[in-house]
Amino acid sequence: MQINAKTRSEFGKHNKPLRKQNSLPGVVMEKAKPSLPVTLGFVEFSKVYKDAGETALIDFALEGINFKVLISEVQLNPMSLKPIHAVFRKVDLKEKLTAQIPVEIVNEELNPLIKAGEAILLKLLSEITVEALPSDLPKEFIIDAVKLINIGDEIKVADLEYNRAKVEISEYNANEPVAKLDKVEEMKIEEEIAPALTEEEALAKVTATAELSDEEKAKREEEKKAEKGEKDKAKSDKK
Repeated sequence: MQINAKTRSEFGKHNKPLRKQNSLPGVVMEKAKPSLPVTLGFVEFSKVYKDAGETALIDFALEGINFKVLISEVQLNPMSLKPIHAVFRKVDLKEKLTAQIPVEIVNEELNPLIKAGEAILLKLLSEITVEALPSDLPKEFIIDAVKLINIGDEIKVADLEYNRAKVEISEYNANEPVAKLDKVEEMKIEEEIAPALTEEEALAKVTATAELSDEEKAKREEEKKAEKGEKDKAKSDKK
């Protein structure tokens, strides 16, 4: 894969005309050196980025000078999601580097539990940091959903397939889960419906409520009479 580029002198708002000309502004980063502004073809970059991602080596041709780069970062238009700026990292093929390798899940539609709607595959790590020579970087870590058979089954870092002689994963414990087959929890909303009352039960309930109200009234009336009696007695004692 190759990208052809030219040095760029336009910056900031002056990059808008470049984009209208179907060109993409970018920069090349190199260790211990200033960044180098460049411009490249939008269509060419889009095709290369689709195949290479951020982990595959790319031949970078800059006005007669060729070197290897990795795509380090791509800025997207928030509305169209099309690239509007790219950052490339110039690499030394003999020097190990650190990179973020994406985790990809395949064959979810072939997993019996997922097909039946009984399970969901959770991706617990979206990318994994590795250290390797640029030419030895894996493009991605593939997780086959078919290999997860029972609810609770996990794919751990130790289960990932890669060249252990050339690629090192040091930031994660070997037992760190990368993906897990989890049960689908159905949210059931149960409404409590009171049983319908018969005519006799409804009448009895109304009568009981009425009787209770009469009792309450009588009780309050007696309390008032008692209170009045105590006041009258107090007045008589004073006399």
